[in-house]
Formats: sequence, C-alpha cells, structure tokens
Amino acid sequence: AYLSDHSSHVAANPNRISLGFRILKRWYMMLGTAPYSSVGYLIRTAEPIEGMPDEYLYSTFTGEGGLYRCYLTNAVRLGRGLSVGVNIGMILGTTTQSETQENATVEYESKKRAFHADFGLHYDFPSWKGRQWSVGTVFAPSLPLTHDNTLTYGNSSTSEGLDKPYHERRQYLPLHWGLGVAMSTDRWLLTADYNYTNWSRNTSSYTSADYENQHKVNLGCSYTLHSRRPRSTEIMWGAGYGNSYISMKGKKMNYLEASAGVSIPIRHSYLSLGATWRQQMNRDRRVMQESRWSLNLNLTFGERISKSKIK
Repeated sequence: AYLSDHSSHVAANPNRISLGFRILKRWYMMLGTAPYSSVGYLIRTAEPIEGMPDEYLYSTFTGEGGLYRCYLTNAVRLGRGLSVGVNIGMILGTTTQSETQENATVEYESKKRAFHADFGLHYDFPSWKGRQWSVGTVFAPSLPLTHDNTLTYGNSSTSEGLDKPYHERRQYLPLHWGLGVAMSTDRWLLTADYNYTNWSRNTSSYTSADYENQHKVNLGCSYTLHSRRPRSTEIMWGAGYGNSYISMKGKKMNYLEASAGVSIPIRHSYLSLGATWRQQMNRDRRVMQESRWSLNLNLTFGERISKSKIK
C-alpha cells in the first residue's frame, strides 16, 4: 500500500527447519536449514520534469530473494559441564534487483554460494543456592562469497534487449563473534548476550552507502508456570538494541527490538506463539525509516524412542 512517501508490506516466510538426534551418549547431531539474509523492497518515486508543469518522471525500484543456510551441527559434551560444537554447511540463494523508468527496465540477478562454518563453546557452572549459571561463546570466520551475475535490459516500446553477465565487487561473509551468559532457577531463566559482526572486508558499490561493523546486545527471560511438571507452559520476553550494517550518506541507523511469546506443551511436542516489534530509533528525515511487526509460529516435535536389547 502507498500513501505519499509512506509504504507498507505484508509477507510470510519459513524461518527454520531442523532435525536433531543423539548419536552417542554425549554426542548430538542436527541437520537444518534457515534464512541467512533477505532482500525485499518496493520503492516508487515521482520526479517533476523541468519546464513541463504537472508532468512527472516515474521510477520503480524493487528487490527480492535472499540466502539460505543449510548446515550440519555436531555437539559433544566433554564432561564437568563443558561442551563444544561446530556448524558446517553451505549458504545458497539468489537475489534480484530491478530499476524501471517509464518503458525501460534494468534487472540485476545474482546467484550466490559460500562455505560456512562456526564454532561454539559452552560451560555449565556447578549449581549454587538453587541457581544454575552458564556461559557460552561462538565464532564464525569471514569466508569468500562466490556469485554469478546476469544483467538484463528490456524496453517495452522497442524490441531491443540485452542479457549478459556482469562483474561485481568481491564479497565476503562477515566475521562474527558472540558471548552470552544465563542464570536459571526452578521457574526463571534469565539471559544476556553480546554479538559483534565485522563487515570490513566488504566495500559498497554505491557512493552514498557504506558497510558498518555491527554491535548488538540482547536481554531475555522466561517463566515456567509449573516447575514440578516434566513439561510446562512457559512465558517468554526479550529485548535487543543494535545498529544496521549499512550507513546511508554517513548516517548510521540503530534499531530497538522487543518480543513476547508463550510455549505450550502438547504431549511430547511444543507449540510456540510470539510477536516481535522492531523500530528504527534515529529520526533523521534524510534516511529511510523502518517499523516492523512479526508474528511467529514454531512447532517442536518430540518422539520417545524405547530402548530394547538386540538379541
């Protein structure tokens, strides 16, 4: 929907699909796929034509697509509260961006792929006065991103057209490091984490945009309604504050997020419902503003596997 310089959009996308199982007593494995990044925008502009009153030049800019991460996770509990894990996999996807002005359209399509890996370390401290403390850290190195690009030009008023590959600046997956701490009791779980993402190996092809290293802090908590039951309804809250990885014309963008949800046990499975609000905090009128609401639905299926001797 469009009204003067404002626009709104509604979309639905799968967020994550994963399958986890135990290989040995202290060795767990998981297969999954999840979004890594996404592109989605539609901008229309009308510029007055000099010397022609009430005449405008209309332009449309669109972008769609994104990257998905397919991964294999291995986690091993080494003992005395120490666990290590590694994710390896591929990042694949296609992004399409187009510019339309009157009858002419230019479309840029980029098919991207990259190897991805990250490593984690987690430690559970001994329980103290009914409280359980734990700390963890994750690290993902910066790796090259390969892309095959195609430029397509078309004009509806003529038969001319163009379809050819084009060169784009070399791109890299950003380096990521995170640190988190958690404290739990019979009913409460409190968490806090800090995430740093380094984009310094990437350069922007637009003079008005630059990459910015990201810093983000998250706080979360959950409350268990019936702590003595094996499975109980949980109520969850969370908040986060961080900056965008893009700055426009030297103007940095910061975001505040808040979320709430509930997790309901259904036999050996869980149904989770939640909502997330995200608001751009800086109000510089020269930078595009963003406000977003998201509704989340998660299903976790559990299955009891009986043990029996093989004779």
